Amino acid sequence: MEELIKSILSGMLDFIEDDDDADYSEKDIAECKLYLDEFLNQMSLSNLDADVALSEVKKLVISLNELNERCDECLIETDQREEICELIFMALTNASIPFEGDPTEEWREW
Repeated sequence: MEELIKSILSGMLDFIEDDDDADYSEKDIAECKLYLDEFLNQMSLSNLDADVALSEVKKLVISLNELNERCDECLIETDQREEICELIFMALTNASIPFEGDPTEEWREW
């Protein structure tokens, strides 16, 4: 999952390196990484049940919504959205949390 996080962040970083007037900064990317890392840490807890796991998904998605909004909806583009969702799905699967469809859809704005 670390490789997936690197890919997500790399895509964000590549954009600002190519754009002198980007709507977000390396600080915003670091904040995104913090949210992703915290989510994965929570998902690795041994006492995790489905309700707690979905609460963590909701917390992550809402945090990313707020961050992306502060970045004029430019931080999370299609590639990052797909990879973030893949990361969430993998974390749920690794924690043996059953889910159907896209558990981010209810809250996701990106």
